Amino acid sequence: MKTKFKQLLIAMTVLAVLVMLPAAVQADPITLTLDITHTVAQGGSVTYNGTLSNGVTPARFINNVSLTFGGPASVTFDVSAFFSTVPAELNPGQTVTGAFFTAMAGILTTPGTYIGSFSVLGGDNDTEENLLATQEFTLIVVPGGQDPIPEPATMLLLGSGLAGAAALRRRKRRQAETS
Repeated sequence: MKTKFKQLLIAMTVLAVLVMLPAAVQADPITLTLDITHTVAQGGSVTYNGTLSNGVTPARFINNVSLTFGGPASVTFDVSAFFSTVPAELNPGQTVTGAFFTAMAGILTTPGTYIGSFSVLGGDNDTEENLLATQEFTLIVVPGGQDPIPEPATMLLLGSGLAGAAALRRRKRRQAETS
């Protein structure tokens, strides 16, 4: 009886492995990577760059994109850069890197952190719009006029450099007078 149980257990294990094996070896043919977080001031714009790769055969047609955004309507997007960067057909092993879309925050956009999703659609021919890849991105809107480089620190650095240069010049002048 123990022998039959062992045989049954081995058979079930082999069957489970055979059932799960195709799912484990099947790779996602299209890989999308975005630089996912950007900060923009009210009234400004920012461009998201990305990489799109076809890791397996066959070639895939890139026919459209879909962009969903969970923020205010005063944030608009221009995806024309994607179609300038990415070819209509992505061949096996081909990788494309560049600008994918631009986010523009209206001057009255409420400051905050917003999340969106960028998806690439296509398929085996030039009419299919199957979901090939998707990735979330974050847009942080800050009040207008807020510069990501802190101006007081920049001015302090510039001032201390000028003061140091003036002190060095004064020291050299005094040394020249005493010689």
